[in-house]
This record gives sequence, C-alpha cells and structure tokens, in this order.
Amino acid sequence: MPKIVDRDARRADLAAAVWRLASREGLDAVTMRGVAAEAGWSTGAVAHYFADKEELVLFAFETVADRVGRRIVRAAERARDPLELLRTQLVEGLPLDAERRAEVRLWFAFLVLAETRPRLARAGREAYREWRGRIAKTLEHGQRQGLVDESIDAAREAAELVALVDGLAIQASFEPRALTAARQLELLDDRLGRLAVASAR
Repeated sequence: MPKIVDRDARRADLAAAVWRLASREGLDAVTMRGVAAEAGWSTGAVAHYFADKEELVLFAFETVADRVGRRIVRAAERARDPLELLRTQLVEGLPLDAERRAEVRLWFAFLVLAETRPRLARAGREAYREWRGRIAKTLEHGQRQGLVDESIDAAREAAELVALVDGLAIQASFEPRALTAARQLELLDDRLGRLAVASAR
C-alpha cells in the first residue's frame, strides 16, 4: 500500500527548518541543500516542494509574515479598542525581543534580495500595502468611534506610521543600546498619543 504523505505537515516541517536556518545563519544559508540538511531530508525531497532558491526565500518570507500575522490576530482578540489594536499592529514590526530581532533581520535581508528579483519585489510590495491598509482601516475605525482625530488622513498616517516603525527597526538593529525595547516603545507611544482625541488619551 503506498505511503500517504501529509503535504501540509511536510510543508510545516519545511517552514520550521527554513525559519531555524534563516534566523540562525541568514538568508544566504537558505539553499536547497541547506534546508534539506536542516530538515533531515534529501535535497530531492525538498526539490519536490520548491523549484529553486528563490522559491525557498519567498517561503521564508511568507513564514515570517505568517508568524507575525498570527501574533497580531491573537493580540487583536484581546484589544479593548482601535487604539490598542493599532499599537499591536505596529509593535510587531519592532525588534523588541530575540524572536522579533531575527524576524526584522530576515525582513530587511529579504528586501535587499528583492531589489534584483521581481517576484520577491512583488511580495514585498504586497506585504507593505497590506500592512498600511490594515493600519488605515484601524485608524478609520478609531475615527468612527471618536477615539482618533477626525482631521487625520488615515492612508497618509498609515504610511507615516509604517515608515516610523521601519526606521526604528533599522536603527535598533544597529544601535540596540541607544534604542532599547523600552525606548522604541516610548517613541512609538509618543507618536500614537498625538493621534488620539483629548478624551481618549
């Protein structure tokens, strides 16, 4: 009787192997052979799921995005209002702990590779558009509830907030002593505080 292969389970195994390898050694280490060794598979078995390194790197990127997305969903379930949800959507982009520092390193390494790879560039653009869109919707929700200043252009503000988080993440990666987790949160909270109407502060 032929062996039944659970494709979802095998992809989950590969996702874990790609994440371990990439977070430990960077995206340069994410090769067919490297992932096969990390997963304990043959290179041929990995090739059954991925055609080349570009597909593996894209998978690594999607794995990181999925991890972050799951955390945001869990936190959103506990959020008391749109302002708290907004903070959660932004905080997940900051390198506040070991896990998120690894994710930030991989994110920016992915963006560098995407400069010369159209398929990866599309994935990066879509991720940023989705992030900005999600934040804009949360801001609009806050405006409808009277928590966020109605004069704010939600789309413009979303772009500025994502740029702030990206900038903090880059600087914190190079100067972790100057931009500690506490300092990153302080700067973000100061910016968010300017969006709330007086009664919501």
